Amino acid sequence: MKALISFGEIKELLRSEKGMKILFAAGAALILVLAFGGLFGGNRSKTAEPAAGAAEELSACESRLEQRLAEILGEIEGVGNVRVMVTLDTSEQTEYGRNADMRLSVTAPKVRGVIVVCDGGDSVTVREKVINAVSGVFGINTLRISVTR
Repeated sequence: MKALISFGEIKELLRSEKGMKILFAAGAALILVLAFGGLFGGNRSKTAEPAAGAAEELSACESRLEQRLAEILGEIEGVGNVRVMVTLDTSEQTEYGRNADMRLSVTAPKVRGVIVVCDGGDSVTVREKVINAVSGVFGINTLRISVTR
């Protein structure tokens, strides 16, 4: 296979005034693309990167959700004493603007599953109320919720 242009031809082109103009124009274009490319396209926002303590953050988020859910489920008639375990697939995600100076959006954590242990967990009626409440709050399939005594 024959090359389109040989090394010798490139050297001759660079020695000429026309070649130097081409080289200068290409360099200037490259600098402009690198300097201004982000203004006209590409990703305009960045999602926060997971911190080194992502596991701790996830655990803290699960604990807060468990506490709030246990408090509200305890108010349902027939539930009685209640303990809750929530597992998350992701923690809360925050999307920032280009300069990280403005928060664009916050995405709620994604719940993987919930276990509820309560005094009334052996009652079909109580179990149905708890499952419907948890499913409605977290928007998860009822198959991801377990209620027992």
